[in-house]
Amino acid sequence: MEFWTEGDRVFAFWDEDEYFYPATVVSIDGEDLYVRFDTGEEEWTNADYLEEYLVEEDEQVECKSAKDDLYYDAIVVDVDGERVEVEYEDESREWTTLNRLRFFIDES
Repeated sequence: MEFWTEGDRVFAFWDEDEYFYPATVVSIDGEDLYVRFDTGEEEWTNADYLEEYLVEEDEQVECKSAKDDLYYDAIVVDVDGERVEVEYEDESREWTTLNRLRFFIDES
């Protein structure tokens, strides 16, 4: 179990589409955490629905492309702090930041 503190950057589960999005822990009440997504939405959640704010090389993500602001499947090819280089399915590459990523965890 992760121990979070107020102000931590995280990837938080958004129930509407079942993806994890960048968010910030705003407050903590026991095991419940109030998070603010980068999009402005806020909600109470549980630590089980948070992931560390990081990615690793070869990790599969979806990235909001700089060319059209739409999400596309991508593979992380390089990480430099919050800067991330991704490669899309068409083999094009782009340097971006963690806050433009989302991911889905398939637990089936």
